[in-house]
Amino acid sequence: MAPKGKEVGFVSRPLPAWLRFYLYGMHGLLDEIVFTALFDFIFTPEGNSSLKGYSTIFSFFIYGSCSFFVERVYVFLHLRHGIRWYFRLPLYLLIIYTWEFAFGLVLRQFDACSWDYSHYPLNFMGLVTLVYAPGWTLLCVYQDILSHFLLSLRVTTEVHKEDLLHKLD
Repeated sequence: MAPKGKEVGFVSRPLPAWLRFYLYGMHGLLDEIVFTALFDFIFTPEGNSSLKGYSTIFSFFIYGSCSFFVERVYVFLHLRHGIRWYFRLPLYLLIIYTWEFAFGLVLRQFDACSWDYSHYPLNFMGLVTLVYAPGWTLLCVYQDILSHFLLSLRVTTEVHKEDLLHKLD
């Protein structure tokens, strides 16, 4: 509440980039844990009745940086140039596979790569596999929705008009 006699205004700003990165990273980490639990439950012979999922802290940075980059592509292609989602989708998939491969290659040099897809068909160096392409495709569509939502959020703060005028001087 403003002191008596002071005029109050509100300033609305977009969600900061660091916060969007954080949300993308946390979302990706959660997605990976849920995906691995469900994938093992459905597709492994012994099942996964306890629904234990797994990931690594590196995934936070991988998903956060990749999703943030794809968000920038979304802004450029869709918001600035009006390119439809079905034209953006193959580019998103290419970015995701390149990102996963590049990070995996670097992490493997330090014996820190937590995934190995060598036992899946259609894999490349055990770092990426086309087996996951349908799931990645769905997540690419969802990425557009999430990017649009996060870019639409605003942080609103109260400012006193006289303070705002002093900052403009």
